[in-house]
Amino acid sequence: MSGAPGREGVDMVSLPRPVGEYQERALAAPPPYDAFNCSPDNMRMTVNAVPVSTALKARWPLPLGAIVQPMADESKGRQVPVVSLGSAGIIRCKRCRTYMNPFMTWTDGGRKYKCNVCHVHNDIPGGYFSHLDHEGRRCDVEQRPELAGGTVEYIAPAEYMVRPPMPPVYFFAIDVSYAAVSSGLLHSVSATVKDLSAPQMMVVAELDEPFLPLPDDLLVNAADSRGVLDALLTSLPATFASNSVVDSAMGPALQAAFHVMQHVGGKLLLFQAAVPSLGIGKVKNREVLSAYGTDRESTLRQPDDPFFKRFAAECSRVQRVHPTATTCLVLKLPVPQVSSTLL
Repeated sequence: MSGAPGREGVDMVSLPRPVGEYQERALAAPPPYDAFNCSPDNMRMTVNAVPVSTALKARWPLPLGAIVQPMADESKGRQVPVVSLGSAGIIRCKRCRTYMNPFMTWTDGGRKYKCNVCHVHNDIPGGYFSHLDHEGRRCDVEQRPELAGGTVEYIAPAEYMVRPPMPPVYFFAIDVSYAAVSSGLLHSVSATVKDLSAPQMMVVAELDEPFLPLPDDLLVNAADSRGVLDALLTSLPATFASNSVVDSAMGPALQAAFHVMQHVGGKLLLFQAAVPSLGIGKVKNREVLSAYGTDRESTLRQPDDPFFKRFAAECSRVQRVHPTATTCLVLKLPVPQVSSTLL
């Protein structure tokens, strides 16, 4: 069913998953709404009921898992409550490390709590103490987001950091092959990034074992070097306007970007138009029309080069691919699949 002309219809994706059907004349009432659990947009199970015994699970053919999307609230414009416990730090169970949540039970007048996962009794820091009401609930539940809801965001103290916070690093890997130039990708990317002194170009001819020509001097501060970056993005389309090379070395570019950012972390944005055909990670022509509709079709969707799978286990990135022909995305699938990012 569609909406009225000029108006948006119902967004079926945003609707929560049904939790079951109830008969009109059922003896028991439907279960009450539970505000303590997080939204199904953030986390939901693949099924609403799980086997209660090992024997039943062996006969149960349905996949059991959880779909987790921590930033779903922000993408939908909802604010997630921020929790900062100050000197008390993040309160977690001393045995299983479960975070403080609405399902903890309180004992000893509020001085201890019982973990809802492993049932171990834990002491409460002095700064987190609160008296209990006549039902055994803390009197400050409504003032504590971590006790009143299932989705919160903690401000992590220093002991949760592997290293001090680093400034954000962005590394742009841009395809300059004939396909990228003719499709307009190079011009569009250069103009887009620019909206966000002459640069020096360095060419690395080694494609099987790429290295950094300047290991310690390839990252610059965007604010201090804005003029150089603008000049680079302005000159890129003109520099490669007459480029007729159809080959592309995507694998070596990825490896070089990883070497640049591996010590500080960052985000790699890859803009690719041509099929990778040079160096590590090159793609062979796998388009076999006779295989479609047969048992051999599944082989076209399985990568035969382990480079991308190994590389994906080392870093995380967001990639955008703009192909002008068959580019065999199945070979690049392990990169976002393993690193939980977007392709």
